[in-house]
Amino acid sequence: MSIVKFITKYTTLWVILGAAVAFMIPGPFRGFGSWIPFLLGIIMLGMGLSMTPGDFKLVFSRPRDVIVGVAVVYICMPLVGLGLGTLLSLPQALTIGLILLGCSCTGTTSNVMTFLANGDKALTVTVSSLSTMVAPIVTPALLMFYVGKYMPIDAAGLFMSIIKVVIIPIVLGLVIRKVFASQMNIITTVIPIASVLSVVFIICIVVSLNVERLSSVAGPAFAACTLYTSAGMLIGYGVSRILHMNTDKRKAMTFIVGVQQTALSVTLAITYFDPMSAIPPAILIVWTTVFGTLIATVWKNRTKETKKIPADII
Repeated sequence: MSIVKFITKYTTLWVILGAAVAFMIPGPFRGFGSWIPFLLGIIMLGMGLSMTPGDFKLVFSRPRDVIVGVAVVYICMPLVGLGLGTLLSLPQALTIGLILLGCSCTGTTSNVMTFLANGDKALTVTVSSLSTMVAPIVTPALLMFYVGKYMPIDAAGLFMSIIKVVIIPIVLGLVIRKVFASQMNIITTVIPIASVLSVVFIICIVVSLNVERLSSVAGPAFAACTLYTSAGMLIGYGVSRILHMNTDKRKAMTFIVGVQQTALSVTLAITYFDPMSAIPPAILIVWTTVFGTLIATVWKNRTKETKKIPADII
């Protein structure tokens, strides 16, 4: 359907327009903070509908690659968030937002970017799926370690929230895909639009709740987010190169580490922390899409140029 392609193709534009509207007219959106978990559930349902048991097969056939991907995300990125918050002397709420990002699983957008870059999409899909499934345990544990020293952390609440808004919708999506296989053409037409609208509405809510603070923290927050994504992608590429992974795997690792589940971070930030801590993941919903797509496109074009060079010249 052309309308579906139009809406999903220009997701970044809708997010920017929604943020602008919420900044100028925040009132109508402020009462919907409690809707964010539900909206994330819609996004995760879409992820479940796109998943199959085969997404986990690399855990058994290529365990080293998968374990490295998951480990680098959860070990390195919280440190990047903490380091940037300290280095840039950010307000505590923004630093917590960056740490929360680092403690979150790999985002499904990494799959699209790896595909665009002609990378190892199977690796990206498996790592994003596995890191999501272990998030209920790993994310609260990491937040307890990095943030618990500054403020009390409701680990049990975080665990249950991730189960409710991530795991249950994903499992429901897998069940729907199995039971209603013959109707999947119709379902997969509706879900992308619902996911895009959910993302836009989440951004509107976050902006409306922080409109008074944005003028003073937007600049430092955007700078931190730019450095955060760049550091993540460099770490992913660097680790894969040190481990002598091939070019396709390096592309995958770049996006696995550099692109995380921002919508989950926003949800947890609004629910358990200062709403201001939702600003970094909200910015990254847009920035990682723009920056990651740019990197993927450049990579893809370079790959095409390399393939055109005769073998006897190389």
